[in-house]
Amino acid sequence: MRADALRNRERLVEVAQSAFATNGIDTSLEEIARQAGVGIGTLYRRFPTREDLIAAVLAERYLKLAEVALVLAEEREDPDSAFTEWLALLVEHMALYRGLSLAVKEAMHDHTTALGRTCKEMMDSGERLLTRGQQAGAFRADVSFLDVLALSSGIVTAVERRSEKPDASDLPPLNPYLLLDVVLRGLRVEDR
Repeated sequence: MRADALRNRERLVEVAQSAFATNGIDTSLEEIARQAGVGIGTLYRRFPTREDLIAAVLAERYLKLAEVALVLAEEREDPDSAFTEWLALLVEHMALYRGLSLAVKEAMHDHTTALGRTCKEMMDSGERLLTRGQQAGAFRADVSFLDVLALSSGIVTAVERRSEKPDASDLPPLNPYLLLDVVLRGLRVEDR
């Protein structure tokens, strides 16, 4: 890739990160291109679909989540605490960009898409942590990682939807960590 093309790509990803954090993943691609100082054609040459741009924005974060899972598996003797800490990080990440949790939920079943491929390593590492906990007898054996990921996505979506309601100020805020604790209690063998 030429130096100017590489700069354009990096600038588009940087602007998209900021725009997604502010306005969610449905931010106008035209606005992202404008803020990056490139034409919409340049954006589409680098990222043919919105999902390709989302995948580029997430790639580094998902790689870090996969690395954190490996570190937790090595450093924590207790598989429950390792998976709990990792899952809390995942929920925090999914909450960074409004609409991301639904996009990840859709992509997690299709690893042929750019977002699905970006999610795969992160998902594999999370699944290894869950399996480790299941083998140690800490977590229910009848729950898959996809089940846990869907529930995590549901937590983030519920929190987002509550805050988007016109009367949101009249409603108590949803606590994602409390909801995650409920999910984890249902996952743990000892809490059944």
